[in-house]
Amino acid sequence: MDWRQFIRSYFDSVQKAWLDGEYQRLLPYYSNQGQGTKNEWERMRREHVQLVGRGGKTQSIQGRLVPLCWLETEQSMDILLSWSGKRHYGMGEHSLSEASRFVHRIRLQKEAASWRIDSHTEWDGDAKVPFDASQEEEEAEGASSMVEDAVSQPLLVVHGAGGYNPWNAVAYAERYWNSPNPAYPHFTDDCTNFISQCLYAGGIPMLFSKEKGRGWWIRTGKGGEWSYSWSVAHALYLMLKSGAAPMRAVTKSSPDQLEPGDIICYDFDGDGRFQHNTIVVAKDANNMPLVNAHTTDSSMRYWAYEDSTAYTPNMRYAFFHIRGV
Repeated sequence: MDWRQFIRSYFDSVQKAWLDGEYQRLLPYYSNQGQGTKNEWERMRREHVQLVGRGGKTQSIQGRLVPLCWLETEQSMDILLSWSGKRHYGMGEHSLSEASRFVHRIRLQKEAASWRIDSHTEWDGDAKVPFDASQEEEEAEGASSMVEDAVSQPLLVVHGAGGYNPWNAVAYAERYWNSPNPAYPHFTDDCTNFISQCLYAGGIPMLFSKEKGRGWWIRTGKGGEWSYSWSVAHALYLMLKSGAAPMRAVTKSSPDQLEPGDIICYDFDGDGRFQHNTIVVAKDANNMPLVNAHTTDSSMRYWAYEDSTAYTPNMRYAFFHIRGV
């Protein structure tokens, strides 16, 4: 079997498993039970359990699979491919749709006249590439000073009229969830940059400073710069937690208290350092948030991220209602 046929057959089986929860049909595609295979298997199982726990059932799936690049040897194939699509599911009398774009890295091993999957991971997913120690220390120091400045020195140069319209933020999140706005830089880990753009589109004004550790801002164009709080997940979390301008965020104790336009921060490892941010764009039939995000580009994704490749049992969340200046 040609490797393209094998990959198409595998993803057809994945989509069937999404529909009926019968993930054991995927076992013949795998060559071993290595950790990479186990992680992907567990992620798909969590995804199914999460949907069933919400009282939902997948009704239909539309997807497009595009090979991006591949390297072939005599006995193996390394493939990078993109899957983008929309899943429609029902919750009681309600019908909802969740859209996403994933980039997968798959290694195939030749077995007889066909192939088997040796490893399957998500490329550039929710899990972040670790910073080196010096960069992390610099970022943490900048984030701390940024919060102090936001509280004690509110008279930074303000750009924007102020006031927050959450529906404008949601409209922006829906417009650019799967394609970057060319007016801004686009990063490998783009989640916080995207959320900052959404907040700005909603009317949150920039607080400019000459230092990256102060305020919340971006200067685009040639030689553009931006604050830590604009582009780094933990730095934005610290600003939101402070309750200071320009977001004047209010911490909420549970996700059902959030409304469209509010922000969720994710500490995947539970170590106190937040690595991801999303924006609430809607609520489901159980009054729970549905979110949009970048890095793993997602629209109307269930807030809990138990289906994420970055998930750990220690994952923690922070919930923020945005008031604006």
